[in-house]
Amino acid sequence: MFRRTPKESPLERLEREANDDFRLLEELGPAHFGADHLMEMHAVARERLAIFRGRQRFAMVLGSTATGWVLLAFVANFLSFKWLAFGALGVAGLSFAAFLVIVFWQKKRFESRGELEYTRRIIEEELRRRAQMRREANR
Repeated sequence: MFRRTPKESPLERLEREANDDFRLLEELGPAHFGADHLMEMHAVARERLAIFRGRQRFAMVLGSTATGWVLLAFVANFLSFKWLAFGALGVAGLSFAAFLVIVFWQKKRFESRGELEYTRRIIEEELRRRAQMRREANR
């Protein structure tokens, strides 16, 4: 019924962490990466940021619709439409639960929007610095 994931050995954990370029970027800095690799990482960072924004927007829509369903439930209860009120409260609960699932999933997957933007920004700054150094060397 419940799927258990096999426990990861310390060697597998180290290999997984060593293959995480963004973690290495955070620990070592962008100077240790080639320009092509930084450009690939920049594209991935922009994609992650776009996914984050889309999911965040969807979560906000779900949260606001949950509020609307609660309002509908109060109005339906006031007008003595008990079944509509119960249905609206049920849908509000589902919407709010989906909102919470998305918010916590986002936190687990991406940490925060600021972290994603910081990563993108340091890659851009390093690429600009290298381009400027290349221009100065060609003079």
